[in-house]
Amino acid sequence: MVMTGGRQLMGVEASGKSSAGNIILGRNAFDTSRRTARSVQATGDVHGRHLTVVDTPGWWWHYSVEITPKFDRRELIRSPTLCLPGPHAFLLVIPADLAFPSVYRITVEEQLKFLSKEVWRHIIVLFTSTEPACDESSLKSKIRKWPDLEQLLKRCHNRYHILNINNQSDNTQVITLLEKIEKMVAQNNGHHFKIGRNIYVADEREKENRERANQRVLAVKRQRAELRARFRDGPQHLTDVRIVILGAAWAARSSAGNILLGEEAFNVDDSRTTVCCEVKHAEVYKRKLTVVDTPGWYCNVHVESTSELDKLEIRRSVCLCPPGPHVIILTVPIAITYDKTYNKVLEEHMDILGKKVWNHTIVLFTRGDWLGDTSIEERIENEGKQLQWLIKKCGNRYHVFNCKQHTDNTQVLELLAKIEEMVMENNGCHYVPETDSNPSTELELKMETAKRKMMKVRRQRDILQELLKERNYTLSDVRIVLLGGGRVGKSTSGNIILQGHFFEKTPEEDFIIHTRTIQCVMKQGQIEGCQVSVVDTPGWSTSTLENENEILHSLTVCSPGPHAFLLVLPVHESFTKRSRQTVKDLMSLFGDNVWKHTIILFTYGHWLRDRPVEEYIACEEEALQDLIERKCGNRYHVLNNDWTNRLQVQSLLKMIEQMVARNRGEYFTLENKASKPTTTEDQMFNETLEEEWKKHEDELIERMLEAATVDLNKESEQLYHKRRGSIECSIPNMSGDSLLDGTSSYGADTLDPTDKVCQWLRPRHAASSGHGTMSTTSSFQDPNRECLKDDIPIHKHNPNDMDSLKYFNNTTEQKHTRSFSF
Repeated sequence: MVMTGGRQLMGVEASGKSSAGNIILGRNAFDTSRRTARSVQATGDVHGRHLTVVDTPGWWWHYSVEITPKFDRRELIRSPTLCLPGPHAFLLVIPADLAFPSVYRITVEEQLKFLSKEVWRHIIVLFTSTEPACDESSLKSKIRKWPDLEQLLKRCHNRYHILNINNQSDNTQVITLLEKIEKMVAQNNGHHFKIGRNIYVADEREKENRERANQRVLAVKRQRAELRARFRDGPQHLTDVRIVILGAAWAARSSAGNILLGEEAFNVDDSRTTVCCEVKHAEVYKRKLTVVDTPGWYCNVHVESTSELDKLEIRRSVCLCPPGPHVIILTVPIAITYDKTYNKVLEEHMDILGKKVWNHTIVLFTRGDWLGDTSIEERIENEGKQLQWLIKKCGNRYHVFNCKQHTDNTQVLELLAKIEEMVMENNGCHYVPETDSNPSTELELKMETAKRKMMKVRRQRDILQELLKERNYTLSDVRIVLLGGGRVGKSTSGNIILQGHFFEKTPEEDFIIHTRTIQCVMKQGQIEGCQVSVVDTPGWSTSTLENENEILHSLTVCSPGPHAFLLVLPVHESFTKRSRQTVKDLMSLFGDNVWKHTIILFTYGHWLRDRPVEEYIACEEEALQDLIERKCGNRYHVLNNDWTNRLQVQSLLKMIEQMVARNRGEYFTLENKASKPTTTEDQMFNETLEEEWKKHEDELIERMLEAATVDLNKESEQLYHKRRGSIECSIPNMSGDSLLDGTSSYGADTLDPTDKVCQWLRPRHAASSGHGTMSTTSSFQDPNRECLKDDIPIHKHNPNDMDSLKYFNNTTEQKHTRSFSF
């Protein structure tokens, strides 16, 4: 029999294959103290049967087969050759308490398809448990909870067994398993699994790669010996070593820094921990070490899509250990494959520092525990030409860290020796940045911009809240449409808002199998006392707009129309000009009026951690800043993938409610004038007059928001907090005729009430935020008044006279019976 199965990313990684094998054989045949790195065989006589059990390397449950290292894939494929003429059974080991979403089932099917389609005739699912309470009843309840697990069992003709791996004394569970295997073999007419040609080929290639690995070991030893021979005195012992650690996200950069420094200097947890460069110092083996930790990048996202903030931090890293780092340590995790995409993305990000950076770079392989009893050279040979190119690019300088062995001093001493050899090869020189610009100064300027942005948005939202108080729209039913590209987190956002697995999840970590929404789906839930309907839509490509009709169908799905469009943008990616054009093409499907109902929803909030999103916005180009401010009226929100954080959902719903209030309670509908019923002249006049009045109201709001923040470039945040109370107190009452008597903090010392209104109504040509370009031109003619050069329809005698303005308001009320209460 062959034991196969996956590993979990967090918590207890092992699935219990080795432990299950030991229980079946009745002895400790397999080493459970470390990961099974290569397929290994063990035999024994058990209950009158001679058993051959093969243990195999586990894969990550949530990774696609393309992400599994080639060495591990090859070991699984060749495992049947260790029990010739072929295994009678494959035991698919799944922990009984393991959640089983669709991505897990897909992973299993992808891994096993390399053996052959016939493998399913020989599979029994072995549920491993550490609790005696796990029985048939609890297992069936689990199967009902996870439909994909049920689907997997159907492929195995519902063959499964429960094994308590903490109870070695219970012989009955092993006997029962052997009887189930014999029954399956009888159903297969006594046949074992037939080994195909591809399996024998994998076995032959493994032997060839092992020989090449031995040759690589000898070549590296020879190279280091020749280097030392060139310098009679040997490598210079550095008393001060400056180190910058680079690498992709989740490549264990921070963990590597902690091992180097011999202490928990950098924060490490299951999420992205480093969002800005950190510098730490320590005395290690009579050397003063300066280590700079840096933000990582997504391994499958090209540099053009990496956020400008992260790229700026990478550039800044080499300036934080002046006069420059002796070494750039490039971390590469062993536990995932190093393919063409990974290599290309890594090369692009390294080029941010210039071409000369490679002369000062050492590749540090992390997760050394994944190697088990294999050598790193075997992995290098198995992964192929991309990884071999990287090693050659770095002058055959590489090292391995086992991040689970913090007390292993030899791995640190050996790395320091390799650093000193490299410095010697570089004639004692450190890395010097190839640019004259100072990224630290550039970042400081961006942060000041972000600070002003935060103050401006905060003030505008406070003022807007006061202005809209009397509209008092409390929504009991909210309809939301999610818009955005593929893999930006729309489905996940919908699940977080509704707090449940309503949409097929698109996980946020890189390398995870992604599911894709292909048609509009609406789900509903009772959230914060409100009935919330969320429509997930198909994502679009950044190069072509796809599924136009299906995206427009979202309006029908949430009939009579959505209150809010959430334009989903991932905060870890740069908003490029191409992205801007794609967003423009998408939103144009709905017409210009759509922006009044749109909020930018930034996903992947964990990427920023405690860093304000305004810093990300400030570092991006004007395309994103223009979209946020001029199109969406500074309506944006950040969503973390944290289901327990309900405050973020409450804040989002509050922002939607405020936007609906500003839109006078209106939901979005496509404009279709041809379908409107014929109206009388008076009705047309009243409608036109109402629209005209709405424009004036909207423009007045825009002027107030703009004027209230015009001095923020000069004000400090402390001054803003000091004046905040007075601003809130001076908001004008915006209902009825009192609209004309309002006051504002802007120019309050110099303008009387009449002048203030004219000040607010003075025409501007700037586009309004999220309400389109404001036009105050009258679309109707009345004999009692005319349009002044300001394009504001008031009495022709005295445009600055308060009575004239009241005349306009009174005439409006006479011609249109609806109250224009604001």
